[in-house]
Amino acid sequence: MGKVDKVNKLVEKKKTDKLTALIKDKDKEVRLAAIEGLGKVPETEDSLNTLVKCMENDSDADIRKAAALTLGDSEGDYVETHLRYCLSHEKDESVLAALRESLAKIKSR
Repeated sequence: MGKVDKVNKLVEKKKTDKLTALIKDKDKEVRLAAIEGLGKVPETEDSLNTLVKCMENDSDADIRKAAALTLGDSEGDYVETHLRYCLSHEKDESVLAALRESLAKIKSR
């Protein structure tokens, strides 16, 4: 079983802690799957913090974009504050679009 398949099993079992660990994997496909997976399991403080760190600090624009989109499914001032912060500092247009989309999604609730 590949690591991406493992991510799917972890989502089914709602293993948030193991999904957050896989976000640090060296395989980009695994990292993206883990980020997406976190959007399908109940939120924890650790999972939100991990996604925020990805969005703010990762050098890969695809990872930042995925984290921003996943955070758009979350609720609360904490997430909105970090999305706004990144919006003012992000340079990549695709990530900026994801940030705007997520903020709009949060505002519409």
